[in-house]
Amino acid sequence: MMKRYSISTAVKAAFGVGALSLALVGCGGSDGKDGEDGKPGEIAVDINSATAVQTKIESASYDAAAKTLSFEFSLTNPNGVAVTGLEALTDPLRIAFGRMGTRSEAFTPYSLEDGTQVTGRADGDEEIWLSYRNASKNGVPMTGTNNWRPTRDCPEGLSCLSYLGEGRYRVTAPEIINTNGLDYDYDANRINGIYLITYGVGQNKLKNVEAYYWDPLTEQSVASPKKVLEMDTCTSCHLGQDHIRHGNYGNTADGCGFCHTDYTQYSGSGTDGEGNTVEFNFDGSIKGLVHAVHTGITEGDRRELAKFNSVIANANNPAFTYEFDGAALDSEGNPKAELNFPASTANCQSCHVSYTTTEETLPEGLTAHALAWFGDKDVTSCQSCHGEYHRGSNLVAPGEEGATMVGCVTCHSSQDGNTRGGAYRHFAGHQQASSQAASQAGILVGASYSQIAWDETSATLSFTLNLNKGEEAVTSLHVPRVTVYVNAVDAVKPDAYLAARTSGSATANPDGSYRVTVDASKPNYGLPSLAEVIANGADLAITSSFSTCFKNKSSTLVELDGEGNCAGVLSPNAAKTEFVKLDGTPGAVRASAVDYDNCASCHNNDMVARKGAAHYRNADVHTCAQCHEAGDYNSLVVRVHGTFGKAHGRADVHQLVSSANCSACHSDLNFGLENARSTPMRWNKGDASYSSPQAGVCASCHVSSSYEIGGGKDSAKSHIESMGGVVAGSYEAAMLNSESCLTCHSAEKVAELHKQN
Repeated sequence: MMKRYSISTAVKAAFGVGALSLALVGCGGSDGKDGEDGKPGEIAVDINSATAVQTKIESASYDAAAKTLSFEFSLTNPNGVAVTGLEALTDPLRIAFGRMGTRSEAFTPYSLEDGTQVTGRADGDEEIWLSYRNASKNGVPMTGTNNWRPTRDCPEGLSCLSYLGEGRYRVTAPEIINTNGLDYDYDANRINGIYLITYGVGQNKLKNVEAYYWDPLTEQSVASPKKVLEMDTCTSCHLGQDHIRHGNYGNTADGCGFCHTDYTQYSGSGTDGEGNTVEFNFDGSIKGLVHAVHTGITEGDRRELAKFNSVIANANNPAFTYEFDGAALDSEGNPKAELNFPASTANCQSCHVSYTTTEETLPEGLTAHALAWFGDKDVTSCQSCHGEYHRGSNLVAPGEEGATMVGCVTCHSSQDGNTRGGAYRHFAGHQQASSQAASQAGILVGASYSQIAWDETSATLSFTLNLNKGEEAVTSLHVPRVTVYVNAVDAVKPDAYLAARTSGSATANPDGSYRVTVDASKPNYGLPSLAEVIANGADLAITSSFSTCFKNKSSTLVELDGEGNCAGVLSPNAAKTEFVKLDGTPGAVRASAVDYDNCASCHNNDMVARKGAAHYRNADVHTCAQCHEAGDYNSLVVRVHGTFGKAHGRADVHQLVSSANCSACHSDLNFGLENARSTPMRWNKGDASYSSPQAGVCASCHVSSSYEIGGGKDSAKSHIESMGGVVAGSYEAAMLNSESCLTCHSAEKVAELHKQN
């Protein structure tokens, strides 16, 4: 038996607690019954220390008897570490709640001025998203969703947001359903959904959104029940969460529909032609807003296009009539600044990408609703652009039960062989009779070049041009005029156009082709002549632009009248640039640091619209560079980056994408100075306006009045020049290539400084 010793108080004091324990154990003793090991502490980060958060709803259910929604979700940082403390914040969450339903459930009967009762819509059985919490504002009953908040809307004495541990939370929402007078309620037979908004939480004001759908009968999560668009059709232009409405509170295609339901109406005010203030209501659905906002180019210039100013601009389309398109309004009801939206709504396929008419061939993840724009079953979607043009709010004859709204679909549908469909009429080349946009049909015409001849003595270049629409010849009978541009590239290092842009004269041949003659002897704009660079072995770059006459509402060619006028529709086109050698074989293709597909994702088929003209349709980046590189306009780099407030240097364009976001246009690290041209860059139209290649890339932003940040413009110019760069000098000076910008500013460094990583 072990003998126990008594330890005096003095001895205890001499030992630390740890030493005392060690002594006892060392003696083989015991300090009593051993307890269970404690649970390890929670590995988590407090919400006020987190720099980013994400939610994941794990389960949701609705108790119809108790009229209570409940769901559980996890809150983590991007590394998956639990985030705690959410329940202690004021107003951390906003919750939208809804379900699938039909238009008839959300329809409110109304009376016309003549007393006619409108009791239904022809598309009443169309499936739409219904909100369980409709909002009312300015006398308009349905203005989106009144989000439920656990702090504001939780009944007194209840705790509606609770922490479950390990980064998991529970929300309990009693009496959450309030349809604001519409005659529908909870339906367990329909897919229900939650849109969870983490609303500026913690010290860093963090944002996050998540859409979650489930089948109430099984309480299992399901995919989005009405996925009409891929989000990347939006973010191809609206780059980053800061460049989409509401930031990333709405940065999902699903999320927009929770508030901007198909029956949402907004109120607004503006000024009429006489300066009077006018109050109006307009379509607040996500479809209506997107169609109206993207009607084309700047808010001011778009009025000059086609029928928009004279026909479509009326009281039924306030986006035109009252100069209201979502811009902030000044005290007189006008937009504070011009907005620029290069993608036109008329190009349906900008957003409705390559959808077909059959459900089997839909892109993965999209629902059958993505085909709806082909069906033309919606009685009001046309009006979001076309207003009341041609009886847009057409009604069936009133009967005993009142009238039914049928709108444009009385005549216009794209189903069952109907040739008057509206969807197809917005583009060409789909082979649907009497349903094509003749104005777009120019993209179907291509150009080819043959029989190239070079007369060195007279410095004359000549060749044959053929225009074809498929196998059909397009001749001077269909084309009033052809413009041909010719330049050249180095056959070994084709990274820039070498000569002054030269125009050729085109003469119609009896067989329908054109004979093009180019005087290559004249230098211009301080640049070498085309003859000089051809003599040095350069390859040719040929671009043709023209307009073709088509029958209205079709892609059928129409001959010009005796005076050379088109009785149908003239569709402009600039054929893609062809690179050929003098012997007619393929030539070296001009290298480009930018992928034209990146440009076309925003600028779609028309590129840039200017007072009714496409500039240029069906082109490529080499076509643009024919003028904006070695021509009489400032270089493409300068033009796009934003010197003198042009293109992406404009404040309104920055609402979509900033020039500082190099990866918006450039793939990989192609924006590095390693890819700068080997020839000078045209700065502007004036004299002494060339920059050395590397300097031009940097100066296009940093020596621009558009980027006057902290007075750094002059400092940037001095720095560039001290490194041997030429910012604005003669062509000869800019050719010296003594600049050393690349020594420090590698592609990786540029990416780092522009926060591309």
